[in-house]
Amino acid sequence: MGRRTHTGVPIRASRSSGYSLIELLIVLAVLAICLVVGPLSLNHGLRAQEARGAAQTWQAAAAWAQVGVLWHGGAVRLSYTPGSLALSQDFGLCGGDLGSSTPPVLATTNLPRWREGAGVAVKFGGALGSPDGGGSLFFGALEGAYRVTVRPESGLTLRTRVELAP
Repeated sequence: MGRRTHTGVPIRASRSSGYSLIELLIVLAVLAICLVVGPLSLNHGLRAQEARGAAQTWQAAAAWAQVGVLWHGGAVRLSYTPGSLALSQDFGLCGGDLGSSTPPVLATTNLPRWREGAGVAVKFGGALGSPDGGGSLFFGALEGAYRVTVRPESGLTLRTRVELAP
């Protein structure tokens, strides 16, 4: 017989000194889910930040293109392909290849005249250094992109986050 307490109730010794197989499987399942979902979420966040960086870089280059037109006259062409940004001025006084200063993300536009191969190109000119019309550029993938709206007369840009690119 087993030991008894002072009240006469027997003390039962616990047979389990570890974890059951079901408990271990649940812990492993939770760890597996964390290992699968974590990198996917991180990758999505990194792509969103790259799209934002590409949109910001393009905006800065567009402002520089306008300044080049106002200082030197002529026209400046701003072209972007994934991972490359370049400015070219009619007289060669300003601009140049900015190399890989921008993140390599997909860029699209809602204007056919701004589409160029795998990227986009906008020409700035005239007395105000304005673009050749107004429209939108989209930097990023289908799950979310940064939209840069370009005003036709002033060339002022506005960046917003959108869920779907065209």
